[in-house]
Amino acid sequence: MQANSLRQEHQHLSDMRPNTPLSVSALGFGAALENKLKQLFQQQKTDKQTYRLVAATETNIHILLVNYDNPLALIKKDILINNAGGSIAVIALSQGPLDNAPPHHIRGMLTAARLMAVLDRIPPPIAKAPQGSEPVPSPRLGLVQAAPVPSIPAPTMQAALSDPHQYRALVVDDSLSIQKSLELKLSGLPQIGGIDFATDGVTALAMAQAQHYDLIFLDVMMPGMDGYEACTQLRNNPRYKKTPIIMISGKTSPLDEVKGVMAGCTTYLTKPVQDDAFQKLSIRVLAWLTARKQEEQTTLASEASLVRH
Repeated sequence: MQANSLRQEHQHLSDMRPNTPLSVSALGFGAALENKLKQLFQQQKTDKQTYRLVAATETNIHILLVNYDNPLALIKKDILINNAGGSIAVIALSQGPLDNAPPHHIRGMLTAARLMAVLDRIPPPIAKAPQGSEPVPSPRLGLVQAAPVPSIPAPTMQAALSDPHQYRALVVDDSLSIQKSLELKLSGLPQIGGIDFATDGVTALAMAQAQHYDLIFLDVMMPGMDGYEACTQLRNNPRYKKTPIIMISGKTSPLDEVKGVMAGCTTYLTKPVQDDAFQKLSIRVLAWLTARKQEEQTTLASEASLVRH
């Protein structure tokens, strides 16, 4: 899909919509496609609904374009949707059919015409107002937006995610101070049933082979094998294809993030790990782990029922 053909195909679209950009984030695609999407969105006519490509770390994403053939992209999609309370629209892209395809599904080749046709069928978002608040009309879109949401105390947020499941975490970092900091933070989560530590990538891989971990914190810079290589090898293990792997780094430049995504990491935390950032991330990850555990239990119950009958 070339940038020129993208622009040409987009010029044939005639659906007129309000001119306020909606944020689109692409999950599970390479940098080349993302650059073409940026070019496509930059060439949009101002009298139509416009879009802008944003990173998955943005706080106000309206639409996710997801490569359903990429397992890591599906993990990130679930985490983002859980964090946003389900208010993000999803466009699935796959080469073959999907068992549970979302309402917006592009199968096969992605072209500008197909993408824009689907994008323009998605209505502008209407944010939900918190209980007891009054809707605030938007002067630009004419939508209903929620009044500012007050911050929620940490105990309330943890209680909202409390469940009987116990998850085991592995912290891989050669800094004892970082180990201690993450241990204190993880110990405050009732869902965490155990925490193990490794100081290098080789040891971490051996521990991950001997013991299953539900959540892994992985330092980027370590002696010997670095975090990128350790993450790549963990993803090559079928047991850790979908396990949340959070890379910890003192720097998160665009190049570092690209390397992390290519290695298969779920997201980043910046050193020193701040309480607020850790709290937000833990809510998203634990919500996803809980949903996956419940799905596994439902599947097992269904299989057991079939055996009994």
